Amino acid sequence: MQEQQQPRHRPRLIIMRHSERLDSVLRNNNWPLQAFINGVYSPNLTQMPTVLPTRADPHEYVLDTPLSRHGKAHAHHTGEFFRSLGLKPHRVYTSSAMRCVQTADSVLDGLGRREKVPLRIDLALHEPTKLQLPLQSAEFFASAGFFVDLNYRPVLLPSNSRIITRESRSAYYRRMYYVLKRITNKLIRQSMKVSSTSSSPPTVLIVTHRPCVTLLGALLNIDTVDDKMVYLSEMENNNASEVNFLSMIIAEYDAETGLWMFLSDFPQLKTDSLLTTAKLKI
Repeated sequence: MQEQQQPRHRPRLIIMRHSERLDSVLRNNNWPLQAFINGVYSPNLTQMPTVLPTRADPHEYVLDTPLSRHGKAHAHHTGEFFRSLGLKPHRVYTSSAMRCVQTADSVLDGLGRREKVPLRIDLALHEPTKLQLPLQSAEFFASAGFFVDLNYRPVLLPSNSRIITRESRSAYYRRMYYVLKRITNKLIRQSMKVSSTSSSPPTVLIVTHRPCVTLLGALLNIDTVDDKMVYLSEMENNNASEVNFLSMIIAEYDAETGLWMFLSDFPQLKTDSLLTTAKLKI
């Protein structure tokens, strides 16, 4: 008699925008001059975070903004919310922007998994920009106390930031498609090795930027779309304004159809305002 194969968990993917950025609150490009005295960070406004990594040139924070104090706390509470749902990312990828790394770190802290899940930092998850940004390396964040996977080989290193400042719209789409496929293929392969007796389904968290949330969500099932460029452009234009701080898309992979199914809530749980898939209309 043939032994019946145990059903497997469906892998889950969370695509999240970073939390509230400090410059959106202060609206003052000279704040580093006031907050760093002789190179020492001394927060003088309640919105400023209590701690910031030391940089050779503190004014770089103008272009690579950190989170506000509220933003960091909100990300931590989001992690606590995930924990209450039993939603436990086993792998986390983040843009190399300071605000994204801090968001990922704070979410994991709220989950109680900050020392268990290292951050995989990848410039390929950064939003399109024409500015040459002073982004930091994985080694910088590790030395600043973040738990970082220094063995991870990113698609793009921060030192390659000129690539994203010169890319066309189609090149941006291809970059995002490539990094997403790399992440999801690994997630799907891992899910084939995890039985239903596991405490939670394999789950990956991606922390990125406003336009990238909508785009990555649209790219999940892009292989089923005929006119891909038109579709992606429409999705960006129609939904970008609805992606607020910590807005997220949560999707579950159906191996039978080969498609990602978007969730507006979780089984046995009411829809929470944090889960904005329905608003994004993806």
